[in-house]
Amino acid sequence: MGDPRDFTNFMNAVIDQKTYDKITRYIDEARKSNEAEVIAGGTYDDSEGWFIRPTIIRADKPDYISMCDEIFGPVMSIFVYDDGDWAETLRLVDSTSPYALTGAVFARTSGQFEKRLIH
Repeated sequence: MGDPRDFTNFMNAVIDQKTYDKITRYIDEARKSNEAEVIAGGTYDDSEGWFIRPTIIRADKPDYISMCDEIFGPVMSIFVYDDGDWAETLRLVDSTSPYALTGAVFARTSGQFEKRLIH
């Protein structure tokens, strides 16, 4: 993490103070929440640039704010669902956010998921 002119850096600062403030509010909210936990990263520093360490937020509810909003920063939110709730979880994924820019489902078998994903 560092200067974008140094191509050995995998990532660099976010674009401006406004973006930095928006992203760090999600991280701070997850830290304070009883419905989420910051499980990786979560640190940031604006003393020289607007640097935010890549962060993972584990949400207890699929409609937690960081699961629904597009953050546009180095923050990934995850929701771990019970195996038996996969069909309901797919429905939630399809209806929770109006954007549907990103998402992933990890499974050992694909048959049932394929049937559910075909509209």
